[in-house]
Amino acid sequence: MCYLEGEFRTGQSDVLLESLKIDGVDEPITFWMSASQFELWKHTHLTVDVVPGRGAGFSLEAPEGVRFLIRSRLLTEQELAELG
Repeated sequence: MCYLEGEFRTGQSDVLLESLKIDGVDEPITFWMSASQFELWKHTHLTVDVVPGRGAGFSLEAPEGVRFLIRSRLLTEQELAELG
């Protein structure tokens, strides 16, 4: 789900994965995941993409005729080592 900054509360049970810099958008877009979900996905590389299609009903992109698509792959041994 995509919300305007400040419309969705995050807390101690959430992990900030990245602040995405988007051309034409003044402020970075923050990408969050629950801590419990992060524990399951911390060994993966996630790619967030926007594709044509129907978005979720309450998400910011819904009326735009697009939806988010997240692709994942396992991190390589080198990537895991760099995480420390």
